[in-house]
Amino acid sequence: MSRPRVSQEVRRHRMRQRLLEAAIGCLEEKGYSETTVTEVQERAGVARGTLLHHFPAKAQLMVAATEHLVLDRVEQFRAAASAIPDEADRLQAVVDLAWTDLAGPSFFTALELWVAARTDDELRAALLPAQKRLFGALHNVLFEVLTPQLGDDPRTATLVELTIDTLTGLAITTMLGERTTSPETLLRRWKRALAVLLGERSADDWL
Repeated sequence: MSRPRVSQEVRRHRMRQRLLEAAIGCLEEKGYSETTVTEVQERAGVARGTLLHHFPAKAQLMVAATEHLVLDRVEQFRAAASAIPDEADRLQAVVDLAWTDLAGPSFFTALELWVAARTDDELRAALLPAQKRLFGALHNVLFEVLTPQLGDDPRTATLVELTIDTLTGLAITTMLGERTTSPETLLRRWKRALAVLLGERSADDWL
């Protein structure tokens, strides 16, 4: 029996995924500066013309790779959120959930692109929508996680925003090595700080 004919659209999608996975792998291992079109082409095992057909410029390839990363991160984030037990302390769960994402390899890959975009107008303009979509999704998921415990408490959105910003900063400062205070200690303190801000713990119990 002959195999079913694969449509051009399916072949195109598969090739695009192959190129994006090669680009992401290169970014994770070598960083943005050493992620060249040639390196991605060789890693994907395709002709240069094939890569350029899908992504005529490096910036387009990097933005598409970022979009791919964003979708993957959001999918994993939502799956982890849905697995939180009903009886779990939601404040604790929100911090753990956010940290799992922000301390992972995908975050540091995205960080490479953010840094590069600081001096690359084309890359920055293309990355801004992806960044907005990612942080919007993270915010929404964390908000949903807190809702069963806090209901319609007007402070919820601010606590979510503070948690994302605080843990983003913590992830960045741990990138080069050890800190004076360990991330685990700071995460524990932030969980307590959230409880203090909500009036669930005494301010004397901050640390």
